[in-house]
Order: sequence, then structure tokens, then C-alpha cells
Amino acid sequence: MPIFPLKAKRSTCPTKPVALVAGGRATKARFRKILPALRSLSVGGSLIFILSRCTAVGSNKPAALQVTSVPEASVFLDGKHLGKTPFFSDQIKSGEHLLKITASEASFVNQIILTSGTLTVVDRELANNFLAQSGETLWLTTGSKGLFVSSTPPEADVTVDGRLIGKTPALIEDVKEGDHKIGLSKEGFIERQFEIKTQDKYQLLADVTLASETAKETKPQQTSIPTVQKLEVLTTSVGFLRVRKDPSLTASEIGRVKTGDQLEIIQETKDWVKVKFEDKQGWISSQYVKKL
Repeated sequence: MPIFPLKAKRSTCPTKPVALVAGGRATKARFRKILPALRSLSVGGSLIFILSRCTAVGSNKPAALQVTSVPEASVFLDGKHLGKTPFFSDQIKSGEHLLKITASEASFVNQIILTSGTLTVVDRELANNFLAQSGETLWLTTGSKGLFVSSTPPEADVTVDGRLIGKTPALIEDVKEGDHKIGLSKEGFIERQFEIKTQDKYQLLADVTLASETAKETKPQQTSIPTVQKLEVLTTSVGFLRVRKDPSLTASEIGRVKTGDQLEIIQETKDWVKVKFEDKQGWISSQYVKKL
């Protein structure tokens, strides 16, 4: 997912990135209509994107967001429906946003950061079982350089151009400016690879999700069952914890859980945890729970 700078003639962001590259499924006709300036490139079946920036400086500059998924899914930002994947817009307010990608019973919800004048890329392979999902979120940040890679699950092996760097979370400060191939792997999970192009003026952050081999049924002979992680609801002033449809205090309440309830963890974000309760799934505040 190479990153090339844009050279703007004026102090405004261009209407679309120069040379935004996609491979595989993103090259279908609908994507070409959205981004007519595409040239296609495929590496190992993964998507490759170019993140772009404006040369003009200013906190009020818009940011760009690109979302792709398999299967086709609806894209929501802060509860507003933006359209279906593949989705691209370069006129989104910078800052932290709540992104939701959903297709039938499969969904992905996460807080994303959109940096002014740059493109944030989200690519997901959705599945009803969250353990079978995979994908990457990539974005740029100023004030630092190099590459920072995090993953779910943590402690995945990270390689840069085939060289083992260490385990996630990993900060690679001495990465040279230019093209690099990144790989993540962990026993029991499906390996994931993608390409980047680093720049000295930015730090590239990559948050990667690996799919469980068992959940994806890539090894049908394997009889082991993935470990179910649980949490316990802690004491609250009202004796219960509200369960919400989405990870937001403004989201509708869909149920309540009591102090001491032990629940299965489905997904985690910075301040929220998605749990299974009463044959349903919903979000509760991570402030009032502890992992078992």
C-alpha cells in the first residue's frame, strides 16, 4: 500500500489521489467508476493502496477514506450511511470517527483516525464469526517516522521484506524510505501480507487482523476449538450495565447485564467490548469489566 505525496498547485486538496492502486477484487467496474484514474496491481491477492497527502498545511483540510470488503457491505461513519464497498471519499472531516462495515449478520466496528490531507485505508474480509474475519487498517501520522504494526491477536511475527523483525506490537524506526512487503503470521492463524511505501516525513501505522484457521475451516481435520475469551461485569452504581447496539453512548440500548455476569467477548475497541448475551450481541463499556 504505497504512499506517494501529492503536489498541489494551490493550497487546496486535489479532488482525487494521484495513482491510487488496487488489486484483485477492487478493480471491478464499480470501483473504476469511483476512481477512474486507477491502474491495477495485484500482490498475493492483497489490496495495494497509495495514501496521498496535500502539500498545503492546515488542520481544516479534509481527509480521505477508502473502504473495501468481501463480501460487498454497507459503510457507516458515525452512524451515517455513506454507501457500499468499494467506497472512497476525499472530503471527510479529519479526526476520530466510528466506522461500521456490515453485510447481513457479518459486521466490523472500529474507531478510526483520519489525518488531514491523507488517505486512511480499511480492507476487511467479513464473516459471521468474528474470529474468521481478517483485514488491515492503515493510516499516516505526523511528528514521527517509521512503521508501527499492531495486530489481533497480539504477538504475531512481523516480517519486513522477508526479514523477521519481532512480534506485534512492533515499532520499526529504521525502516528505509521506499517500497516494502509486510507479512504477519502466527500459529493457528492465516498469514496476511501487504505492501507499503514509507516516507521519512510520516509514520505509517498498520493495524492487522488475522483470521483463525479453525474459524475459517481451512484445516477440517483439526479438532481443536479456538479458545473463548470471557469477561466479568464489575460493580456499577446502578447494579447493571447497559448493552448498546453500537459502541457509542448515543447508540440505542438493546439490553442490560448484571454485576457478576460472565460474557463471551466477540470484539474489542478502545473503550468498548462487543459481547454475546441472551442469544444476541451488543456493546458494553470496557470501564466496568475485567477479563477472565
